[in-house]
Amino acid sequence: MPKEEREDVLAANRELYRAFESLDAERMRRVWLEESYVTCIHPGWDRILGIAAVMESWERIFASSFGMRIRTSDEVTRIHGDLAWVTCSEELETRLPDGISRGVVEATNIFERHDGKWMLVHHHGSPLVRDHTPDGDLSLH
Repeated sequence: MPKEEREDVLAANRELYRAFESLDAERMRRVWLEESYVTCIHPGWDRILGIAAVMESWERIFASSFGMRIRTSDEVTRIHGDLAWVTCSEELETRLPDGISRGVVEATNIFERHDGKWMLVHHHGSPLVRDHTPDGDLSLH
């Protein structure tokens, strides 16, 4: 994949996280493609379909937070035609009314190229399960 194209996708991915940290719904809206087929899965939430519902979900998250810091790492990018995806780890620190919450999430962000610009069409965040048992059993049952 051409280096410039990869850099453009990574720049779109970085803007997603800047919008997230800003707690600004309008800035977040500019990251997403305005389509009925966009989807979002926040950790622990059901799948959200459509730009109106996706934006409502971000507004709910922003309304419950006083501050957000996110550090991404381990970005892996693939581009296939007008689709690109980035998988990465998110380290989140959120200031909430009752204190600070920290977590690690594995994320997949899918972008679609429109008029030369990469727009988000899907975000999926899954909380990272750590090995907390003496024998390494990761079962959830």
